[in-house]
Amino acid sequence: MNFSNSDIWNYSLWIRYPIDKIVNIGQLYFYQDNNLWECQNFFNPIITDFELKELMKIIREGKKVKFKYINNSEILDNLKLRAIENKFKYEIIDSWEAPRLILKNNLANYLQKECGSQIKRNYKVYKKNKENWKYYNSSSDDILKLWSYVLKIDFNSWKKDENSDMKSLNREDLQYLAFLLLEKEKSNLVVVCDSNDNPLAYSLMFKGEDNYWYAVKWGASYQGRKKYAGLGALFKHLEYIEIQEKQILIDFWGRRNRVYEALKNNSLIRNHIVIYKKED
Repeated sequence: MNFSNSDIWNYSLWIRYPIDKIVNIGQLYFYQDNNLWECQNFFNPIITDFELKELMKIIREGKKVKFKYINNSEILDNLKLRAIENKFKYEIIDSWEAPRLILKNNLANYLQKECGSQIKRNYKVYKKNKENWKYYNSSSDDILKLWSYVLKIDFNSWKKDENSDMKSLNREDLQYLAFLLLEKEKSNLVVVCDSNDNPLAYSLMFKGEDNYWYAVKWGASYQGRKKYAGLGALFKHLEYIEIQEKQILIDFWGRRNRVYEALKNNSLIRNHIVIYKKED
């Protein structure tokens, strides 16, 4: 079961969203945004005939249903088929190659020899600055303290200015924190601070049932960006995973990001799909 199908993830929705905006249908959970129902279960959500039957009723009443980050072609094809059978319309509103990193060999060698010039330069900067920064990890440090650092980083970054920090995005922070606190074996947070403990950057990952680590959130403050601490947090996180697991399986969750694209050596197709009733 992937983390977005887990009980912790699903029950955390009640903490994150207004109570009247959450709808549970079988094993699926939706956030109601006016006429649009957005499924909160990603990648390979559990959709049985029961869920499909109930969803078709909802769509027939005039609601739009949206699924995000679907990478299972069988699930996607089944959604399309049900839409056609019920004479509904579906749209693949986005489809892209989601970057992944799969390494069995030495990470440092990959970053220094097999990646592009930008990654090579950034990795050199990281190695040069490594001893000047403090690194914290949720596996051994106080999680709530680290989370306060994360929120400070988000607040003092471009994300806050563009209303894309976690608190502005329907309180994403509450849902991520719950999983981080309650699923310690399947989550990990790295925070980078300067020598005075001023938080600069962080990297948050959750582990799926496929043993891939999913890059859930990654950010740096304005000061952190100037010091390239964001890349430092990411490189440090990759090193930590390599040490712990003797391999690297990273899924960057499909966000279009130049760094992720530069780091990838593998990819898979992900899709957003919306199903709705045709106008009479």
